[in-house]
Amino acid sequence: MDAVHRLLEGLNRRTNLPPLRIQRAVLNLADYMEELPLESVGAWANLMVHFDIFFKKLITVLPENCDVSPLFRIMLVLLKCPAVKNLTALLDSFSKIISFTIQKARFKIRQLMELCSLAYRTFTKDRERLSLSRCVVVELNNALKFKISIPDANLIELVQFVCIDAGGRISETFFDENEMKQLQASWCSTGVLECMRSYMNDCIEFIGDLHTLAKVKSNMRGGSQNLNEDTLGSQLKAGVAQIIALEFTRTSHRDNRTVNRYLPWLYHPPSTMQQGPKEFVDSIAHVRLLSWLLLGSLTHSAMCPTFSYSNTNSITSLPISLDASSHIAEHVQVILACFAEQSSTSILHMSSLTHAFILCQLWTMYCEQFAMMSYPHSEQHNTAILAIMDFWGRVTPGVLQLLSHSKVDTRMQLAERVNMHFLSLMEALLECHSSALPKLLPMWSPILFSYHSKLPGSTQVRLQTILNNPPPSLTKGEVNNFNCNIRISWLKGLQFKMGQIEVQWSNASQYLAV
Repeated sequence: MDAVHRLLEGLNRRTNLPPLRIQRAVLNLADYMEELPLESVGAWANLMVHFDIFFKKLITVLPENCDVSPLFRIMLVLLKCPAVKNLTALLDSFSKIISFTIQKARFKIRQLMELCSLAYRTFTKDRERLSLSRCVVVELNNALKFKISIPDANLIELVQFVCIDAGGRISETFFDENEMKQLQASWCSTGVLECMRSYMNDCIEFIGDLHTLAKVKSNMRGGSQNLNEDTLGSQLKAGVAQIIALEFTRTSHRDNRTVNRYLPWLYHPPSTMQQGPKEFVDSIAHVRLLSWLLLGSLTHSAMCPTFSYSNTNSITSLPISLDASSHIAEHVQVILACFAEQSSTSILHMSSLTHAFILCQLWTMYCEQFAMMSYPHSEQHNTAILAIMDFWGRVTPGVLQLLSHSKVDTRMQLAERVNMHFLSLMEALLECHSSALPKLLPMWSPILFSYHSKLPGSTQVRLQTILNNPPPSLTKGEVNNFNCNIRISWLKGLQFKMGQIEVQWSNASQYLAV
């Protein structure tokens, strides 16, 4: 302990600290401190003042993009020492180090999570136990609001951090699969999600903002082989959406007050008398937001497949109650009812039909997920399947009405677009092993043949492939794993598609504004 004391005194007396030499000193100090005994309270207490001075000087000399792992190791040792009362004096320095690290340096997610977890367990007052977690959340929120620019890898790491604390995980090849499983298995709460609740409105604004992905793309720093400008924004949106979905899930089992608070429009869609230009634009925004939220929920279920009707201790993600099915259908119907007239008024409105079908696809699989959590033929299972049939029973007439009310010269072209959307939907449901697909096909046949006595060759081939391709025959033990792997692949593709549409839409709106 005396050696550490003398080293710190010597370093603190120096007017300048050469960056390379000080990084070597920090590495050696970390190796040494990890071997020190933790019994002597007095000896550790005497070091705290010296460490506080040292940390404050250290932040001013550390170079950008440095590896702070040795520094985090020292902080972990200090949080484990018995001088708890004296540790509170270091929390401000710890927070500044974490802020510097997130904004300018490299770190290991495991070490940052362990720091926040140790602080959460060591201190008793909320202000102290949440100090490091709050620092992490503030930096993340500032980055999501584009107040600061942080390295791309650090940004995705922070979203992963909050996801894990909430009980989820991002679908991202940037993270080592085994490391993520180990983190989840040995996880102790850090309080990060608790701090994140104060910024839930900002999270919803992040996934709902049309220009988010364009801003992420323009702020991207690069430097990571596993992240690129075409996918980073959609990965961030999907991760934040998963956090929101899990937070909604935690309160939705009691009542719908949380959903009503953040999505007040969900249970109050426009009436048929209110379906004008404003309602059309609002419905597009609501449909997009719901799509990201459902994507986050389904990603959690695919990445963390602990749910089943035989597992009562699993974490599920069911942010939206099935009783909202009819209201979601009505939001889609607003787009269908106004599309023929409003889509020609702006290039931005032309993709509204695509957004509507993406939501329909996600809601169908969301209800399927709910059914999978229940015993086959149980009331809960049947309720979920009936929700799918009721949803499409409301949406399908809207599609037929759209086709019948469109202009004669564009009707055939619109019918082709609708058929392509339905074929893509059916192929996705088939790929994901949907049990509702055979029940929905008779309902959708009138749409496919509404303006074609005989389908075009390529369309007929795709439809026949769907009709002739039964779900794969799997043993009972393989079913869940198959569904999860297939859903992950499908969700990644859909996530990319949603992201690309929003980027194109954002670019078009800025071009038109100029």
